[in-house]
Amino acid sequence: MALEVKKIQSLSAQAIENLKAIEKIGGLEHLAQLSDELKKAMADEEQLRAVSPMLPPYFAELRKNLGFLLGTAKALQTHGVNRTKDIQGLLDQLSHIK
Repeated sequence: MALEVKKIQSLSAQAIENLKAIEKIGGLEHLAQLSDELKKAMADEEQLRAVSPMLPPYFAELRKNLGFLLGTAKALQTHGVNRTKDIQGLLDQLSHIK
């Protein structure tokens, strides 16, 4: 099996473009703000229960899921940055092969 340097270089360049898009994931500040507001609302559980007994557990579950989503997005951004560096290193190594 021959090493297809040009193909790997081409795919690597395209992959870096994909990773750059992942790095730019943003616009999630409203999700963070919603999570914060739910937390504030949960501070007065009595008032929530007065509106509906289902609100406290619903708010708690929603906050947990929002936290997971925000953490996943942040991890994905970090992976995007790190994998871009890895692939750039690969391209640097391949640039020496003729």
